[in-house]
Formats: sequence, structure tokens, C-alpha cells
Amino acid sequence: MKVLCSTLCALVLSYGISYGYEEIPADAKSVVEDVSQQMIASNAPDAKSRLGKNTILNLSASGAELIHVVLVDKSLKRLYIAVLNNDNMEVIKEFPILTGRVDGNKVKQGDEKTPEGVYYVVSYSSGEELVKKYGDYALIYGAGSFPLNYPNIVDKIEKKTGGGIWLHGVKPDLDKTYTQGCVAMNNTNFGLLYDNVSIKTPVIIAEKLIYSDEKDYNTSKNQQLEVLNSFITAWQNNDKETFKSIVHSKFKTYGGANYKKYTNNKLKLMDLYPDKVIRNDNIKIFMKDDNYTVFDTNQYYCAPNLSTYTNKKYYFIKEDGILKLISEETSSMGIQNVPQLDNEIKSFVENWASSWKAQDINKYMANYDVRFKTGSETYSKWKAKKEALFAKGEKISLNISNIKWSYSGGEYKVEFMQEYSSGNISDKGIKILTLSGCPSFFKIKSETWRGI
Repeated sequence: MKVLCSTLCALVLSYGISYGYEEIPADAKSVVEDVSQQMIASNAPDAKSRLGKNTILNLSASGAELIHVVLVDKSLKRLYIAVLNNDNMEVIKEFPILTGRVDGNKVKQGDEKTPEGVYYVVSYSSGEELVKKYGDYALIYGAGSFPLNYPNIVDKIEKKTGGGIWLHGVKPDLDKTYTQGCVAMNNTNFGLLYDNVSIKTPVIIAEKLIYSDEKDYNTSKNQQLEVLNSFITAWQNNDKETFKSIVHSKFKTYGGANYKKYTNNKLKLMDLYPDKVIRNDNIKIFMKDDNYTVFDTNQYYCAPNLSTYTNKKYYFIKEDGILKLISEETSSMGIQNVPQLDNEIKSFVENWASSWKAQDINKYMANYDVRFKTGSETYSKWKAKKEALFAKGEKISLNISNIKWSYSGGEYKVEFMQEYSSGNISDKGIKILTLSGCPSFFKIKSETWRGI
């Protein structure tokens, strides 16, 4: 078992979240353990092995970075550890588990049911830390625990209560026949879990997972991707009616936005920024069942004076038989991490330089914003100046190198070394282009040069 407790504990503190444990009574330190209601976990129901690639439909991806995902089948009392990478998933571990004493999806505090949905690991506690907090009673929870973020935003919308849902171990050699709602396993298997799980690991809990072969797997994945693509396309194309129809009537966010507030805001942005680029990468698809899907994706949004790169978690729940967006969660990421953006900016600069060398005034000025200004020169003055220079027909030698860029205040600043010569003029210096717009419609808003 690898040593990462100190890292996990530090992350727990950074989250600032405390998840109590339903199974531990308030007077836990005075409770005497009763082993008469316990059994070995290996007595769980038999289940066909699901080890291998693309064996479970509940988990799929498109161009995803490698991550581990936990899947729980309550009906079979089985937990699977899967690797999600690029466009495939592979189950690498599976073992028996115990779940809540009462069958069904958790609804309220103390109902002793295991919740069903898509969750994330929020912290870690070792067995020693549990004992220190709860006393010897906590010995029955074995090697440690991974609390989950139950109730998540969907649970809250559905007014579910309770908390303290963990993945945890058990006291050596003894497993209870059930839990009060958690997912439990023997310490050996908890060690395997520990080696593959960390903060933010996704956990899919279902009454019954959906098992399949390769053909069904790809069909299901494409159907799910079409749901996300329809939403993004309506947003991208300013298709207001379609966009509104994809949002669930019970939509709500942690920030308090409801259907009306959310859709009104998006429609206003469509009017303000009709031209935009919305791209998703690292798309991961987590299904509880056919009625509940979470798309966990990185999203680049770019409008003429606004660019963001965020991790988005889009929660889709069926309404009237159609998957609709019921909530979303957003966390910021650096613009510099947007895939292909570096190449797109460099390509723009190189094309601009090529049109300059070719002395093609129309192609050259097509790179410039009509609001362009450098010093006292406006777009029209700049065009007239360049047109006159190009008319001389003197060969231009131009070399650019060491292209770097940054983003701030809605603009991309691109800095590079420029070496220029034409006729009896030659110079070398640093050129800075300020770009407005987005990939596919970048424009130069201003430029500066300083000799070296």
C-alpha cells in the first residue's frame, strides 16, 4: 500500500469539508462491539468476472486522460476498479463488498440505504485516525475510509438527506453482513482500493451496473456523447429554443441559480457574444443508469473579449423521457492548458508573417481588427502605409522566433523575436501583437516593437 496519507490529509484540510459518519453513533466510545451479526465478506453473491476492456457501459470517455474510477453494483455486492484512458475503459480489479442493510436508493438520514449516483472521493482517513477520533469502536472500520460527497447536487435537488457515506475497510477477518449505508470491504481489498484511489476519484454507485460487449459499449458511448454535443451545439449556434429545451425544469446549482436564472443568463450571453468557440476535451462519461449521466469534461469557452478554461461537471437527468441538464459544477483551470491553443496562436502569427512577406495587402489586413491602433496610426492609416510600401515591390526578408503568449483582460498578448530587412532597411527586435477574438477569428488589435 503506497504512502500518501500526508498528501491526502493535506488535501482534506484544503477542502475544508467535514463528512460525518452515520454508522458511528454519537456515544461511539462507550459502545461495545457485537460480532454476532458479522460474517466473512467472501460469502457475497457469485458474479461473473468483468475484468477486461469495455465491459461496463456505465463508464466511457472520449480523449480522456488516464484516471481510475470506482464502480459499485449493489445487486451483486461487487466493487470494480477501472482505468479510463483515451476512448476506452478497462476493469483491473473486482471484489465483494457489503452495502446498506436496507435495499433501495438512499432518501433520508438513517434509512440505512446505500445511495445511488455519481460521486467523488473528498478525503481520506487512516484506521489510526478513525480510532483517535471515535475510539476503539472505530476498529471495526479497519484500514481506513474514503468519504464521498453524498449528498451531491442532484441529491440536494431531490431533497435527500443524510451524509457520511464512505468506502471503508473492516476489522481483520470479520465483515458485518451489512452497513448503515456505506460500501465496505475487507482490509486486503481496501489496500487495493487505496493504491488506486485519491481525492476527486469518481465513484459510480448503481443498483445494477450495465454490462455489455464491445459493440454495445461503443454504441452506448456515442449515444451519450450526442447528448452532450446537442447541448454544446445549441449553445454554440445561439439556438435559444433548443438550448432551453435541454435544460431540466428543476435545474439548480450550488450557487442558487434555477432554470429561469440560468437560461436567461445564457440567452443574454448569446446576444452579447454571438461569435464564440466552445470546445470540450478530456470527456468522461459516468452513468448511474439510463436515466442519470454525468459528463466530466474540460471546456474552453472563447468570445471576442472573454476566454475561460474550466472543468465542467454536467449532470443530466431524464425528464419526459429525455436526458436534460439538471445542474452543473465549474472549477477554473489555466488558459495556458487549453489543448492546441498554443499551436493555433503560433499558426496565426506565422500566417500573418507569410502574408507580410508576400506583400498581399488584402490577406495581410485581414489579420487586423478594424479597431486596430498602434501609436497614432489607426486601421486605415496602417493599411495605407503598408499598401504604399508593398507597391514598391522590394523583397522582404522576415524571420520570427521564440513565440510566447499570455492571456489577460480578454486579450492574448503574443511576444516574439522579429528580424526584418527590405531594401536598405534592416532591424531586429521584440514584436508584441495583441489579439482579440478566438481561434478561427483572431484579429490583431494593436502591435508594438522595440529594437535590440
